Amino acid sequence: MERDGDRLSRIAAALEAAELDALACSLPSHVLLLSGYWPVVGVSVAIVTRSGQAALVVPADEQELAQAGWAASIHAFEPSSLKRLKNVADVLEVPLRSALVGLCGLGARIGCDAGLASQPASYAAMNIYGAELLRVLRAAAPKSHISRAGRLLAKLKASLTPGEIERVLLACCIAREAFREGRAALRPGIEEAQAAAHFTSPLGAIGTGMPEVQRAGGFAMCMSGPNSAQASAAYARSRARTLQAGESVLVHCNSYVDGYWTDITRTYVLGEPDARQQQIMAAIFEARAAALSAIRPGVRGAEVDRAAREVLTGHGFGAEFRHATGHGVGFAAIDPSALPRLHPKSPDVLAPGMVFNVEPAVYIDGWGGARHCDTVVVTEQGAEVLSDFQNTAEELII
Repeated sequence: MERDGDRLSRIAAALEAAELDALACSLPSHVLLLSGYWPVVGVSVAIVTRSGQAALVVPADEQELAQAGWAASIHAFEPSSLKRLKNVADVLEVPLRSALVGLCGLGARIGCDAGLASQPASYAAMNIYGAELLRVLRAAAPKSHISRAGRLLAKLKASLTPGEIERVLLACCIAREAFREGRAALRPGIEEAQAAAHFTSPLGAIGTGMPEVQRAGGFAMCMSGPNSAQASAAYARSRARTLQAGESVLVHCNSYVDGYWTDITRTYVLGEPDARQQQIMAAIFEARAAALSAIRPGVRGAEVDRAAREVLTGHGFGAEFRHATGHGVGFAAIDPSALPRLHPKSPDVLAPGMVFNVEPAVYIDGWGGARHCDTVVVTEQGAEVLSDFQNTAEELII
């Protein structure tokens, strides 16, 4: 990945404003933010200084992958060994000290990410140092002043650089092909889990075949009929239920390219939609249009939420829209606290480069649910939909 000068300039400005000399972060999304590298198992640490110098401390078996980032120096270490029995935090101290001394010297003011966090899964298991990172940093650099920098990092992640937006767009393009293949496979008689597999498989197969991509993949879940009413929960779940003719089928997808994520949902109808389905989808698309029209620099997230919510309320579905209209997307797929928040109480002000989802929805217990979720970026002119496919009611009828 080419050095992202725009990102490094933003980090430098944030460090100067916070009177910090450097950031040292271990959460995979923050390592990606600081170095352009998305760790696999979560034991890596990225360090970046106010002058734009970056270093990585990574497990030896990730060293080759880490070279795809822009860190000038990579310090490899062995998290585990047959010669010793220690936890990874204790082993980290020595290589971390070497990296810190090389970049910051002694007595630096360093911000870190040792706090409450939500992270997208980079592997089947992922290490999170948490408060241990504070301890290890203080042991590795006892003369430095170490402080938490969670708010600073949240603001940095809120607006993506052009290069980062291109990666999210690429993940959306991969999802577009997955939705094309998945839609073609939907039919009455197959189970939700089988349907979901048709959407999931292309996410990795297409992405990893691209020369500019190291790692690609994602998740797709299918919820049909009455099950789709439960899609308002914090997670979606495919089951063994058989898809039936005439009912709604909600497919939720989060695709990624090298740590940059999407959030996309489409709701299909297997056959000609009945009057209720037509009414719900018309209301959702009208709410979507209202939200997109409200998006522009300087607008508060609460105003975008209000635009969508008022439309659904006007159609009689206010109580059935059970969650916020959106939240920040890019460095994660699902994190309701990610800026900007399109929430009734949100004070967040939209700015160019902010990427988030827009997901108007209706959930009716015992009947079913429908949601249309897009990944969107704020431009100087307004909203640009990055997941610009299957965005008409006609395309969602099978």
